[in-house]
Amino acid sequence: MSSLTYTRILALLLPFCVVAAATVDAQSTDGKRPITREDYGQWERLGRGTLSPDGKWLAYPISRVNEENELRVRQLDGDEKLIVPYGTRPTFSQDSRWLAFSIGVSERERNQLEKQKKPVRYKLGLRNLVSGDSLVIDDVSSFAFSDDGAYLAMRRYPPAGASKDRKHKGVDLVVRTLATGVETNFGNVSEFAWQDEGTLLALIIDAEGQAGNGVQVFDPASGTLRTLHSKATRFTGLAWREDHDDLAVLRVRGDDERYEDSTHVILAWRNLARASFEQFSFDPDSATGFPEDTRVVSYRQLRWSDDARTVFFGIKEREKSAEPKDSTEAAADSAAADTAATEGKEEDEEEDEEPSTVQIWHAADVDIYPRQKVSANRDREKNYLAAWHLDAGRFVRLGTELTEDVTVIEGDRLAIGTDQTPYEKDRMFGPVYRDLYAIDVGTGEATLVKQRIQYSRGASSGGRYLLYLVDDHYWTYDLRTGRHTNITEGVATSFVDVEDDHTVEQKPPFGMAGWSKDDRSVLLYDKYDVWEIRPDGSRATRLTNGTEEKIRHRRMRLDPEEEYIDTSVPLYLSTYGEWSEQWGYSRLRVGREPVRLVSQDANVGRLAKAEDADVYAYVVQDFDDSPDYFVAGPDLSDARQVTETNPFHGDYAWGHSELIEYENTWGKKLQGALFYPANYQPGEQYPMIVYIYEIRSPSVHTYYVPSDRSAYNTAVFTSQGYFVLQPDIVYRDRNPGLSAVAAIVPAVEKVLESDMVDAERVGLMGHSWGGYQTAFTVTQTDIFSAAVAGAPLTNLVSMYLSVYWNTGGTDARIFEISQGRMEVPFWEDIDAYVANSPVFHVANLNTPLLLAHGTEDGAVDFNQGVEYYNAARRAGKDFVMLVYEGENHSNRKKANQLDYHTRIVEWFGHYLKGEPAPDWIAEGVKYLDQEKAKEKDEK
Repeated sequence: MSSLTYTRILALLLPFCVVAAATVDAQSTDGKRPITREDYGQWERLGRGTLSPDGKWLAYPISRVNEENELRVRQLDGDEKLIVPYGTRPTFSQDSRWLAFSIGVSERERNQLEKQKKPVRYKLGLRNLVSGDSLVIDDVSSFAFSDDGAYLAMRRYPPAGASKDRKHKGVDLVVRTLATGVETNFGNVSEFAWQDEGTLLALIIDAEGQAGNGVQVFDPASGTLRTLHSKATRFTGLAWREDHDDLAVLRVRGDDERYEDSTHVILAWRNLARASFEQFSFDPDSATGFPEDTRVVSYRQLRWSDDARTVFFGIKEREKSAEPKDSTEAAADSAAADTAATEGKEEDEEEDEEPSTVQIWHAADVDIYPRQKVSANRDREKNYLAAWHLDAGRFVRLGTELTEDVTVIEGDRLAIGTDQTPYEKDRMFGPVYRDLYAIDVGTGEATLVKQRIQYSRGASSGGRYLLYLVDDHYWTYDLRTGRHTNITEGVATSFVDVEDDHTVEQKPPFGMAGWSKDDRSVLLYDKYDVWEIRPDGSRATRLTNGTEEKIRHRRMRLDPEEEYIDTSVPLYLSTYGEWSEQWGYSRLRVGREPVRLVSQDANVGRLAKAEDADVYAYVVQDFDDSPDYFVAGPDLSDARQVTETNPFHGDYAWGHSELIEYENTWGKKLQGALFYPANYQPGEQYPMIVYIYEIRSPSVHTYYVPSDRSAYNTAVFTSQGYFVLQPDIVYRDRNPGLSAVAAIVPAVEKVLESDMVDAERVGLMGHSWGGYQTAFTVTQTDIFSAAVAGAPLTNLVSMYLSVYWNTGGTDARIFEISQGRMEVPFWEDIDAYVANSPVFHVANLNTPLLLAHGTEDGAVDFNQGVEYYNAARRAGKDFVMLVYEGENHSNRKKANQLDYHTRIVEWFGHYLKGEPAPDWIAEGVKYLDQEKAKEKDEK
């Protein structure tokens, strides 16, 4: 984008800002007023930023409530800024001289194209960060810089009007030499891939009629184009060896009438940067040892071994064609056809009967039928890992029915295989267990390492050790010696979360940071600290001091391509105060005390480092402080703000937030986040809305973007004069509902002690699990004057027997070992299920309740809402149910999002503020009246 365009955009923005300021001044003597619905559209959300490799530029996306999104680019060592309306996917060249990005369209234009059944086509923006020159190129679907940043490849779209069903996938590809602007065009390119650490560009040609199809390599530095292989078939799956000039690809072998599917030949080349390179070919039909009726698949990416001696790929059993009929059967069919033809035309005119639509649901199914249906695509692509040893020309199968999931580990000499088969019955309603195998890549021989493992942490960075968890302890397995070692049994801490309140035998581990160089040690987490432990268990060292202050330390992985943790250089750690809710970062030099670099009463996150410079960026936000990026050096102490989201925030009245502490009725210390109304005045009383789920206190430092498409928006309600409380909830086994009440009511009572909230004007709301707890809590207490429950569970007995349709799984498993925390099926403890089900306590429902449910809810069955509605209706309760036709667990259609937001606001406005009740609250809306209103809106 040119500087002229940028200036024009600023000119458009400035009048808007001036108008907004004038409007505020006209309505408020102090220059501030609470936000209204008309203000929401301008509000911005800060996306994840990208630093240029040299650390001199930051690109970050901005999305607005009104969907007028943009990409912003900021020069960090200067004043240059760039704004690109509807810009996305910012990508810097490796030399930091160029920035490329996609440019989309507005929501209005997108909707118009959809109505016209035309595709949305993106443009490409290209910015010279040195000269400031910009270029916009139409119709670019994807792009990529060469590794050295000297060239840019841009793939076009199919020609206008091209059929979506066309068989060939080739389109135009343009390679631009960035220094000169010279472009080289290629036709019919279906795939392209740049070489790592080089300038070679691999191309797959896929033309109409397959004329000229093949694999080509282009060297833009010399301008040479080489055809490596050409054949009238299709190619796919370009795979360069990392940081080298070795290339592999798949070629469709050709149709075989014996099978319904296709197989592939693997082609490989080594040393393509040289004039004389090596080439290899693996044909499954002639390869020694390749299983009969098996094929090479295209949906597992080819991968090179580090030494270029092996290519790994996927294989799968072939789908055979129907058996051809022999001559006797064919003659019989012909005679039958002749007889049918003489019996008149009446039967010919009869329609064929539709086949049965029956589904077979068997009680022995490990995955119930809906789960099988949801995972059908994944199951169709199930394949097994295999290895092709190029120099020996040898095929080795690594994955089998015994070792279904196989991962090659560092060094490419061994692989890890896992098998769930022995524990299929266990995972129907309990945890997933696996047997662990070590597989020799050279021979395919599998050796059993350990049975019935729930938590496996893979291999060490050097490939010598496997790490797994058993009975609350970490163990290593030495692949050289075959020795198992418990490495944490002598350490005076727990590496699993013993306080986790889910009903599982093995509590989850806190996790790990990774392995150090040469497998010297592994870095593990306990609740607050980082530990360095030797793989033989001989030494364990606590590296941080978080336990004393209850500050959690976790290592930041700043290099996405790192292969191990280098403990000789400083490590950056995130810090989080469990009770202070302070966030920040520390720096650790192993062997010394960690140094706290940043610690704020705010949410501090998203730490990133420039690839080639000691430039760091992170985001700071608070409830009353819009998120912004800060940039600093290695100490993070000289951080300066480099973005400004929602600059108009200060023009509006806004609340603030604080932590509260309380105990639940069982004496457990808990916290909650309390948000003050925007117009708060000490000495006055205000209504309050309580929003619940599970642990919510960390939200105390969250900046909420006000939006009328967000149903339970904290900023919206504080702007309307409500306090908003988000309390923490912890659970006891088989008592999810009563546990919620035990936490929610004391939290409300704690706030009421302050006398800031009117006890007669307190509301409760939640969605899904929070909706369930809302629907239940209002049957156990009359402390609330109104409540809203979105997509709630209402009958734990019938819900236990339901299906989680979004994934196809059974709700029984969720109830027993996951969020439900019920531990056993209802027939083993029916009293607990009844005691925690809202519908069984509907007689005690004295709080006006608004319930919302989508008819296609795939998480909480729609009938859960219907059950509660029918029960409340029969019991004569103050109850309204909103039914959103065709919606899933949350509303996705804009009109429904706006409608639900409006009705929640009106519901609480009536019951907590005394505003007049709209007709839909007072008396409902009749079907015919609603249909007339729809017809009027459509006209």
